Amino acid sequence: MEYLSESNVSIGLRMRQIRRAAHMTQEKLADTLGVSVNYLGEVERGRKPLSRSLADQFCQYFHVTYDYLYHGFPDYASNQIRERSNYRSAHHFLQDQIQSCSPEEIVMITRLVGTYLDVSRQLSQKNPQENYDHGQNHTDPELWSSDFP
Repeated sequence: MEYLSESNVSIGLRMRQIRRAAHMTQEKLADTLGVSVNYLGEVERGRKPLSRSLADQFCQYFHVTYDYLYHGFPDYASNQIRERSNYRSAHHFLQDQIQSCSPEEIVMITRLVGTYLDVSRQLSQKNPQENYDHGQNHTDPELWSSDFP
């Protein structure tokens, strides 16, 4: 019978929890991190120790701290996983929706997104303190015309 260390099991469980919270398969994560699915599975089950290079990649990819991954310290921000997961879900939803659009609709969407990004860039270049002092809410399109010539 194979010896399972308590720390390897704990690390593996946290890795699995993080991966699942991000709605990611072992296959996709193994491919992303450049390791075999078998090795990743063994690490998640605590049967193999986590290599330092894999820990580095994992923590960087999921924006988690080593303290959380190795020790489970509560300073880990679980909302970052939720945000990343929500972003992925929204991204996949939008991808599906755009695939069903006509070429004309895709051109219109591209123009709208381009305009939004241009306005966002222009707003970010303005003095944030000046915007705050004047009480301007730049999420309101009616105020955009007064901001730009």
